[in-house]
Amino acid sequence: MSDAGGEEITDIEQGGGEEGGEFTETEYENLGDRLQSSCCGICIGLLLFFGAFPLLYWNEGRAVERYEALNEAEAQVTTVFDPWGVDTANEGKLVHFSVNITNGDNNNDDSNGGLTDPIFGIAAPNALQLHRHAEMYQWVEDKTTRTTKTYGGGKKKTTSYSYSKEWKDYLIDSYNFKNQNGGQYQNPSTMEFTSETFTASKIMIGAFQLPQQLINRINWDEDLDVTLENITNEELRGRAESYDGGYYFGYGSNSNNNDVNNNDTTAAVSTSSSSSFGGGAQVGDQRVSFRETPPSIITIVGVQSGGTLGAFVSETGEGGDVLLFKQGNLTSVEMFDAAEEENKFATWLIRLAGFAIMTFGLYLVFRPIEVFADIIPFVGSIIGCGLVFMAVLISSILSLVTISIAWLAARPEIGAIVLCVSLAVVGLCALGVKKFGKKKNEDDDDFIAAVGGKVVEAPAAPAANVVPTVMAVNEPPTVYALPEGQVVASAPQQQPYAYVGSAPQQQPTVTVSAQPYVPKY
Repeated sequence: MSDAGGEEITDIEQGGGEEGGEFTETEYENLGDRLQSSCCGICIGLLLFFGAFPLLYWNEGRAVERYEALNEAEAQVTTVFDPWGVDTANEGKLVHFSVNITNGDNNNDDSNGGLTDPIFGIAAPNALQLHRHAEMYQWVEDKTTRTTKTYGGGKKKTTSYSYSKEWKDYLIDSYNFKNQNGGQYQNPSTMEFTSETFTASKIMIGAFQLPQQLINRINWDEDLDVTLENITNEELRGRAESYDGGYYFGYGSNSNNNDVNNNDTTAAVSTSSSSSFGGGAQVGDQRVSFRETPPSIITIVGVQSGGTLGAFVSETGEGGDVLLFKQGNLTSVEMFDAAEEENKFATWLIRLAGFAIMTFGLYLVFRPIEVFADIIPFVGSIIGCGLVFMAVLISSILSLVTISIAWLAARPEIGAIVLCVSLAVVGLCALGVKKFGKKKNEDDDDFIAAVGGKVVEAPAAPAANVVPTVMAVNEPPTVYALPEGQVVASAPQQQPYAYVGSAPQQQPTVTVSAQPYVPKY
């Protein structure tokens, strides 16, 4: 172990070879460094703590404005029953309709006017979108960290790096690995095939063109099964294998792994793939699959603007844009109900985020106390749990009050109720804490009475020549006759005494000569 204030790193390699291995790094941090770090964290904690208040306040105002904007839009919406024609009477109005969404692009190179993958030539004539999904078999680094406390307030952090081969749809840069095992854990520098989405340049909803900002909300894609005959590129067709509805491109069992290490991906993939796929995947192998988004019925709510639809904006300009879009045949009421549920979900999500930020900020402010208590590890852990509880409790109260004040500003009648409820909750918490403290004091008194009686303060000690006063009633001694001719006079059972001054001497046992017993007649 390193000296206090220093750092020691220990590297341990296990396994290795083709199946991957493990690399471990151990770091030590002393109490001084931890205190310095935690004190710096106080500044960050204060920023987070005070930053949570405006976030919570803004969120409540945003929720109210969005609610009012949706209500305003719902009151003005008009349902269109024939969306295959553009009615000029609805120009500038908020309209609602359900209709089939179709690919309106007829200028594609494909004769059917659909979508085509430019590399493979895979066609999806009627699809709204065509998705190519490409993966490569690569080395992956997994990192796990375990932190333990040491006596004296230090900390030991052990980080383990393990390596395995997995299919990934993105390129992993192996040069950033903590351990490359002499070049063993090395991935190609490029992917010959990458994932890509092709979208029709014109998507129609009846007589209207789908607004551009809604294209990313088209999310009902499904698998597109392809065969080798669907590949129009002869060179790719000769290298590909059919695999699970898609294609597989391997390096070949006789290919040199140095091609991968030297990043000559093109040369490696160009080798025969049949034997490679049958013998197991190798680093650099790729597989490609396709998905398509077919036509479907959708429901939309937006402002008619020429041959398309735009967003509705409230009179105040607040509450965000109202442009609703969902798959399925839905009424206007269902569309606005769904939008209100989304607003509630966003509101609660931001509330929880604000509460978490405030709690974490408070914990960072309190953390130096825990770090200092870590001189004895288990003590620091106990204090740390208490600090977390305090941070949660304080943040809960302050979050409730902040939300109440925000509602009071936006909707006074609702805000007053929320504020009263918040104060009642705070009062109940305070009452519970008070009762808990009172109950604890009573339990302490009962314990003292059980083990030692009620404690009474003794008066000042008397002078040396003063005989202690004993307030007790003594019974006369009882005399027992013994065969040997002696009797024993024993003192009666000691009665409780209340003493003033020093304690008396222990009662002695007296032995006397026995007198003949003469019965009286």
